[in-house]
This record gives sequence, C-alpha cells and structure tokens, in this order.
Amino acid sequence: MPVLTLRRVGLLTLGAAAGLLSLLQPRLERAGVTRTVKGFNNENCFPVPGLEACEDAAWVDQESGTAYLVCSSREVRVHWVPATLHLNATQLPQVSTDYIAVFDLASRSHKRVKLVGLPAEANGIWVHGIDIWRSPSDPNHLTIFINSHRPPKDRSLAPTQGADSVIEIFETLVGTDEARHVKTVKHKLIRTPNNIAATGPRTFYMSNDHRYKTHWTRKYEKYASVASDIIYCDASRATPDCIVAADKVTYPNGIAKGPGNLLYQASTLEGLVRVWEAQSDHTLIPLDVIKINRHFDNIHVGHDGAMYATALTKIFDFTEAGKDAGLSGKTVATECFRIKNETSDAQFLGKKYTSELIFADDGRKVSASTTCAPYQNKLLLTGLFSKEAVVCTLK
Repeated sequence: MPVLTLRRVGLLTLGAAAGLLSLLQPRLERAGVTRTVKGFNNENCFPVPGLEACEDAAWVDQESGTAYLVCSSREVRVHWVPATLHLNATQLPQVSTDYIAVFDLASRSHKRVKLVGLPAEANGIWVHGIDIWRSPSDPNHLTIFINSHRPPKDRSLAPTQGADSVIEIFETLVGTDEARHVKTVKHKLIRTPNNIAATGPRTFYMSNDHRYKTHWTRKYEKYASVASDIIYCDASRATPDCIVAADKVTYPNGIAKGPGNLLYQASTLEGLVRVWEAQSDHTLIPLDVIKINRHFDNIHVGHDGAMYATALTKIFDFTEAGKDAGLSGKTVATECFRIKNETSDAQFLGKKYTSELIFADDGRKVSASTTCAPYQNKLLLTGLFSKEAVVCTLK
C-alpha cells in the first residue's frame, strides 16, 4: 500500500477515534468514571441504625421533624428490586418484611407503622417509592402513597413476567404509628412504577422507569434506553382512571410536585432534571431542562421551594455494589445538589435555574444514597441498599 494511502487511513482512524471519544466523553463524565468525590458538608453526620435499605424518604414535616420512609433489608434487596432486574421472587418470604417507618429527627428515634386493613392477598408491602399528600383543611391528616412491587402469584415466572406492581394508598395522622389502608390502585399503565407525586388525596403522577417489565434491552440501558412515560391517575372512583401524561421520556426516575402546576422529574440516564407543566386535562407539557450531567435518582422539594436531587455520582460503582445489595462491604460515593429557580434574581442574567453541590461523601460516612430529603439545615440521606440512614447538618 502506498505511503500516502497509509497516511490517509491513519488520519481517518485518528479522526474516527477522536469523534468517538468526543461522543463518549460526556457520558463517561456523567458516569463518574474518572471523578474523585471529595467530602463536602459531611463533617457533622450521625447514622441512624435500623433504617436499612430505605430507598426513599417521602416527606419531612418542617414543624415536627417527622419523616416517613419506605424500608426493606439488604437480604431482600439481593433478590427483589424490579427496577434493576433483581427478580428472584422464589427466594422471598411469603409475606413481605418491608415496612413504612416514621422517623423523628429531633429525638433520632423511629418506629414501624402498623398497616391496618391491607388485603391479605397483598402479602404485605414490597416497597420502592413513597409520597404524601397533606390535607389543606387538616394538617395532621396525611395520605400515604407507595408503589408496591408485588411478586407474581407464580413466583417462578418473575424473571420473565416481572413484578405485579400496584400503588397502595393509606391514611394516617402525623407522627402516629398506625395507617389505615384505603385502596389498591391497579392499572395496565402502572407497569414499572418508580416514584410518585401526590396531587390530592386520591390523585397522583407516577413515573414508569422502564417501558417494559422485562426485555433484553434493559441489560444495556446504561448505553441506550427505551423511552418510557409518566402516568396520571385518579383513584377517587371504584375503577381508577389513568392516562399517559407524558410519553417518550428517557428513564423517568424521581418526580416531585413543584409550586403551582409544575412537576419536576429526574431523567437518570440523560443527566438532567425536566420541568413539566400540568394542563387542565392532567397531561404534561415540557417547560425547562436543567442539565447537571449526573445520574440522578430521587428529587425532593424543600420548604424554600428548591429541589434537592440525589446523584448516583459513580454509577458503575453503584451498580456493582448493588449486585449483592452492598453486603460485601463495597461503598459508593454520594452527591446531593440543590436546584433553585432564580428567575427574579438579576445577578443570574436571565438564568432560570441554578444548581449547586451541597453535599458529597466518598462512601465512608454515607454510602449509596438514593435520597437526600431536606429538613431545616439538615439532610436526611437514605439508600436503596444502604445499611443505615444518615442525617447530616449543612454549614
């Protein structure tokens, strides 16, 4: 081959390699492949033993410091996390050991909530996400929404059929350790429920994190994901009325009700948070995209109106540790970002949203968090397979 041709081939190869690197670089940065996570605001943290494998902390009452969490155990998480295709249902207890916990941040005490009236066929609750609606007329009255990933009746079919997921609704009073079951919401559109945003005592939005319960494409989702959807449900009647509120949404994970008609949604694989506006027919139209280039999980809205988004800042470490639910001792770094609407602040020169890192830990104090819920100057950090919850005071 002539020397000139060899040079052309070499230049083309280098050009292709450079082009591929330019495409991969943002994804590698998002995944935290080369990221070093340094401690920030993690000097004053205290662990809360006993609150293990709590994927989500729905809500913290700013007056009483009462929080509600949905918790499991790492031994169960090894076998059963439908969102990550842990579908070994035959290894689960016949009746779930998962529970709702009520946690008092002031006394650092917690207790399990007794669930009254849950149908026997449910075999308990199989928890993932949670949200709470507080009655405007009676602030002590709460409606709890959880997504429960029930195993299929024939548990041996779980690897091919996935979970028989539903939304369970309970009512309780602030701080009490008992909740009354109100309704099980089952609908064909409730396929792979991840997170819930309550909009009333019987209405809610819900993110389906995947289009399919089980599908070969899910094994490669970190590289290319099949778009899914956000669902709106009205369960005020005997038969729930659910619609697709927003379609073709890439890995919708944590969602949260914002001010007015706004809904916030983390798009885990895209490294951004979307802002939606709910219409009179409950469909959602896109308003804004907040790019931070992290793999985000849950979102919570503080009393200050800011969003608090939890980053799976080293996603491959998180996935590796999740294979045995952290029982091998692998630790995973955590980051939490605060996102503010700065529309009215002239110093930001027209920027609508700004974000700042408010907490980081390399995994030694806080490992594998999927939630950072704000309370006063503190964060309540919990995780899908974390060995304990942690409360940290911010400077």
